[in-house]
Amino acid sequence: MSSPPLFTGSTWFVTFVAILVALGAQVLIGALTPIVAFDWLFGEMRRQGPVVLIAGESFWREDAVIRALAFTLGAFVACLLARTHSWQLLASLVAVFLVATAFAQFPRPVLTWQLVLWASAAPAGALLAWGFFRAWKGAA
Repeated sequence: MSSPPLFTGSTWFVTFVAILVALGAQVLIGALTPIVAFDWLFGEMRRQGPVVLIAGESFWREDAVIRALAFTLGAFVACLLARTHSWQLLASLVAVFLVATAFAQFPRPVLTWQLVLWASAAPAGALLAWGFFRAWKGAA
């Protein structure tokens, strides 16, 4: 009797799991993190009282940090599941994360450099997690 295929070794399967984990983590982190937790991004404390979301106020910096954390977590899970940490794994993670970014609603109104920074958060998270695992496996 033949044994069932091991999907966890497949690069595309772990990439699919990574995108699910990343998108779920992005929603969860965004829902559970208060906006005031990111005051360090502004260089000073905000002088307002309770946080009130006003139409037109942009929270792209906070969203970029949350996005980077969530997609780093997704890539971390993919690296845990993958048999090897090859260039193919990195390429598939970055490609899928870029496609997810293309389908996400870009924060508006923003400058071009802000949009580039926000859009590069997901692929940078994949690169960070993949590099960590390459260094970890190389040292072991």
